[in-house]
Amino acid sequence: MENMTTDPGTRQLLKELKLTRILCMISSVLTLCLLAGGILLFGRVRELAETCEPVVEKVSQLDVESLNDTLGHINTSLETVEWEQVADALGRLDVEALNSAIEGLDTEELTESLKNLNDAVEKIREISEMLSEKMNSLSKTFGGLFQ
Repeated sequence: MENMTTDPGTRQLLKELKLTRILCMISSVLTLCLLAGGILLFGRVRELAETCEPVVEKVSQLDVESLNDTLGHINTSLETVEWEQVADALGRLDVEALNSAIEGLDTEELTESLKNLNDAVEKIREISEMLSEKMNSLSKTFGGLFQ
């Protein structure tokens, strides 16, 4: 039983139905490709967001007013600089002597010295805080005697 139609209108409808089916299949395949691409893009964006999260946290902790004030002070300071004098001073700078001085610098010894200096500053700060606390307690003790 073959389905043969002799009516030209029915044949035209069958051709259009076949074309519609083909176009629907193509659009379905394209939709699936778009969906797969969207899923891949979502994964990439999530990776990028995870990578940028520490930076966003640091930026959120930034005090914008303080930063703007500091940038304003820097701008004011840079406006007062005489750039011609700076250029002249840099032109007179003996780069070779500076390089030889840097080459002869013992970085390990410098690091050790800076560490010792930082330790000494920390000790002085601790002693200062301790003395401050003692003075406060003494003033409270003797302050009560003279009142």
